[in-house]
Amino acid sequence: MSIRMPYLFVLLMGAGIASFAFYVNTTVRVLEENIPGFTSIRDDELARQFAPTLISNSNFGFPHACYYRAARDSDGNIHLAYHPVWEYERNESSGIMPFLSRILYTGGLSIQRIMFGKGDVEVISAIISPKGQIIGIQYERPKDYNPATFTVAHQIVKLTKTFPRMPLFRVASWNHLFEIETDEKKPLPKNSKLWKCEPEYFTEELWNEYTMVRFKETRLRKSRAHLPWERIGASQ
Repeated sequence: MSIRMPYLFVLLMGAGIASFAFYVNTTVRVLEENIPGFTSIRDDELARQFAPTLISNSNFGFPHACYYRAARDSDGNIHLAYHPVWEYERNESSGIMPFLSRILYTGGLSIQRIMFGKGDVEVISAIISPKGQIIGIQYERPKDYNPATFTVAHQIVKLTKTFPRMPLFRVASWNHLFEIETDEKKPLPKNSKLWKCEPEYFTEELWNEYTMVRFKETRLRKSRAHLPWERIGASQ
């Protein structure tokens, strides 16, 4: 019996590893590659005209780049997606869960990088009517934000109305989700400043470098934040 125990242990461990590998690599979502009704375009001047401005602080950091993609729909509306890019995301709060987040998710084992790729890529999108008006905005906000937790829940916000201009967005969480700043005249909080998106076109080379889309997502490999119609540009 004592001779067989090591073999049994190895067998059970091997079965456990194989089961875990199967679990994390099982396809959980398949994304559509062809998005009908949209034509990919590039318009640097229009992208600059509607580019968002962010309020961020030294704790959350500031983006080092802002990329965009654009498309025209069948009604003649222009869709713009802006992607502020941070070098990393990190919860600097005190407590056991932020500590575990730092050593397991954003640092140490770097699960975040394994799941998504390098850096941190977010998205703010706008719909521009043929008359040149903003008629819709979409972004992600931190739902029930609590920095003492391990991760942050994402909530997609879609606003369908006419905006006189692009709203001011405040970086509201350590993983760089947003809130619209409703009082733009109030003084900026301490250690905060404005950051203007100077958009560059999100080329296919950069798109692939940041592994924006995985058409077969698994529990361990997921797509970055993007709008479905942006995949048209990615396939050109």
